[in-house]
Amino acid sequence: MSERAHWGSRTGFILAAAGSAVGLGNIRKFPYITGTNGGGWFVLIYLACIVLVGLPILVAEIMIGRAAQAQPVVAFERLKGRSSGWSVIGWMGVVASFLILSFYIVVAGWSMDYTVKHLVDFGKPIREQAVAESMAYEAVASTETMRSDLVEARASRIASRRIDVLEAGVSPATLALHAEFLAAMSATDESEVSEDIRRERLRSDPAVRDAVDAMEAMAPAITQARTTALAEAAAEFDGVSDEEVRRRATEQRRRNLIGDRMSERFGALATDGWTGTFWAAVFMFLTMTIVAAGVGRGIEAACRVLMPLLIAMIIGMVVFASTLPGFSEGFSFVFKPDASALKPSGVLEALGHAFFTLSLGMGALITYGSYQKRGTPLFGQAAWIAGLDTGIALLACMMMFPIVFSFGQDPAAGPGLVFISMPLAFAEMGSGGILLGAVFFFLLSIAALTSAISLLEVAASYFIDRWNWSRPKAAIIIGSTIFAVGVLVAFSMSEGFLLASWTAGFGMSLFDTFDFVASNWLLPAGGLLIAIYAGWFLPAKIRNGELAGHGSSVILTWLFLLRFVAPGMVLLVLAQKIGLYDANELLHSIWN
Repeated sequence: MSERAHWGSRTGFILAAAGSAVGLGNIRKFPYITGTNGGGWFVLIYLACIVLVGLPILVAEIMIGRAAQAQPVVAFERLKGRSSGWSVIGWMGVVASFLILSFYIVVAGWSMDYTVKHLVDFGKPIREQAVAESMAYEAVASTETMRSDLVEARASRIASRRIDVLEAGVSPATLALHAEFLAAMSATDESEVSEDIRRERLRSDPAVRDAVDAMEAMAPAITQARTTALAEAAAEFDGVSDEEVRRRATEQRRRNLIGDRMSERFGALATDGWTGTFWAAVFMFLTMTIVAAGVGRGIEAACRVLMPLLIAMIIGMVVFASTLPGFSEGFSFVFKPDASALKPSGVLEALGHAFFTLSLGMGALITYGSYQKRGTPLFGQAAWIAGLDTGIALLACMMMFPIVFSFGQDPAAGPGLVFISMPLAFAEMGSGGILLGAVFFFLLSIAALTSAISLLEVAASYFIDRWNWSRPKAAIIIGSTIFAVGVLVAFSMSEGFLLASWTAGFGMSLFDTFDFVASNWLLPAGGLLIAIYAGWFLPAKIRNGELAGHGSSVILTWLFLLRFVAPGMVLLVLAQKIGLYDANELLHSIWN
């Protein structure tokens, strides 16, 4: 067996490990879950979760890999013996990395597709058509109609926030039952049975009756919120000149039209299996090429170029965002705490994302740690890795939200924030948006690539360490196998999908199934077991050797967090994911 490869330097390891952590989750997911959970308070809770859960497990993973000098499956076999059963943690990581990469290459392919689309200014015909239609609206709509349209849109945004605050005082179960009641009433509108009889029959269930009574008792407050919002919006536009009203209304109509077309374009891409397969193939080829080249000449060399480039591009985009009128609003949204805007489920959302974003539980950091020589202080490296990951996530928010606010988009737009709202904003910029859009989606592709490298490395390294495969052989065979599964994922949302019964049978697409199994089961369970093993079962001799040079207070604090705090918090996430309790109900009862 050839001598194990190692990182060329501490900096190379930190950049590679940070590259593993920094991915689509930082730039695509973190901004939209921050937006849907109200910004500031969510960010603070997320940062606390990074410190209390992420860092302790991150240190443990690097320690295990470095001590065993092997990838996850082989690492646990070396440390505790092949018959101990602990190697199941490694297998969970291998399976998780396989599943995640099979759909990750599809999303990364979308980013590459949008990069090229912006280079050829794909938004130009959309923008031109929207301009023509908005001009037609301007030609025929009266000033009062335009003023009314602006007032209604503004009032809707104001009322929505206030109604969310009101509904935060009601349990999620009550909201859900009331929504089901309203849906049932609406579905039977054309029935010959009178409304009173239908209503009484549905209310025969005590739980439904209590939910309806609670929401109807709140109805006057909701009506008042809407009425007040409408009055405020009307007052806001009362002093606006007719000329300005017509300009703003035309602009609003144009943006709505562009948004609708961008949504259609993304929907067409997501359901186009052939295009998805093409870009997934390009992306996987790049990933396989880098992994096949080796630890030093491939992974480390790539991350030494890609990570600084990624950081420089994000900082450049933030500098541009700082020149926009929505920068101060975006800054306040991310960093100003507002407890009323935080959903109860946002606490566990923050914990779950802190876990996912650091690549914990999938074996990536065990694998990368195995390529590092002993003797380098662990906690300093871990802090750098977590700091880079968290810093880039926050910069992504500061890059995106000023653009979102400046161009009248919804910060709580959800997953569509990246592939719908941002392209809309770039289209609104005109010729300047061509370059900015291409840069944005290119940096998204870079972030995806640095993570994909680590995911393929986890799976391929098993065959390198266990079966002594050559690195090119492992990268090509395992990468090709993952790509083959990725083809199914790319087609899973297309009409005529080969596994047509999958969505009906599982209640979600193949894409979402892989995401659900990996994110909700394998990663939390893997992280939990790693914390338990490193905290309670890792031989003290190994632990003390790896932590030599650190103060006793630092080690004791880390052990406490790893043994008690991290497992407890991960158990909360895992128990909620598998349905043992409803986090929304529990946190609502605690807060209220």
